[in-house]
Amino acid sequence: MNEPTLISRDALSGRKIALSVSESADLARLGLNEQHCRLVVAEVGRAVMLAGGTVVYGGNLNPGGYTEILIEEAQRFSGGRPSLEITLAESEYRKLTEDELITADRGLGDFGRLTLVSESGDTVPISAALEGVWTQDPGHALTAMREYVACETTARLVVGGRLVDYTGTEPGVIEEARLTIQAERLLLVAGGYGGAAAAVAQRLHPQYFVGWAPEGYPVHAQNAEVLAALEAVRDAYVSTDVKRAPDEELLRLLTISHRPADIARATVRLLSQLVD
Repeated sequence: MNEPTLISRDALSGRKIALSVSESADLARLGLNEQHCRLVVAEVGRAVMLAGGTVVYGGNLNPGGYTEILIEEAQRFSGGRPSLEITLAESEYRKLTEDELITADRGLGDFGRLTLVSESGDTVPISAALEGVWTQDPGHALTAMREYVACETTARLVVGGRLVDYTGTEPGVIEEARLTIQAERLLLVAGGYGGAAAAVAQRLHPQYFVGWAPEGYPVHAQNAEVLAALEAVRDAYVSTDVKRAPDEELLRLLTISHRPADIARATVRLLSQLVD
């Protein structure tokens, strides 16, 4: 992949951008696969870093996952400054030993940091992360981490996401979207990869889907629990003084494009306009 020329290298200086990308059940019928999701992670991560921003990713430390992709991009494009924050929920960091957490933190070097968020929503140092007990409720722990990220970032981009077999009371990407809106941060939604992000995009920007979305897109979006979660997102959107994307053309491109480069370009340009 070539280094993209997007905007000035300090356009997002001091800004933290949350990134949520995962597979969806719609990928195959869109002619996409998991490799396209990996390309989105790399392209968006790189574009934000080149613009001087910091990518905040709430995930895990599993080998071969999206965290590794972002670490590789930060190593190449951080320019020697902190550009990546890996945020782990208690349900994730409790799976690891203290030595594994220390190794992961040191591995981020000068370009990144590891943040641990307890199920109470507080950040905890590695030295105290495994002390005491917790409820062992992954859904609760993930919600606490998502709330923390929503409040600590400037904006969030969501792509894909499960609408079935998710952890917690609602799909994670939909919960992240609602929490971002309620925190009055800018929510950017790439709906061209299906899944939870597409369901959110259709609820907020239905006009962009006319004429191209396949029938029943995204799949599982009519489940009762999903519909209730989407209604909560819409209610928050219309009742909260949330930041809105200022460029209609770029917003449409972001909402429906399948191309990782388009998603990265639209994301960073919309973010730079918000900062301006």
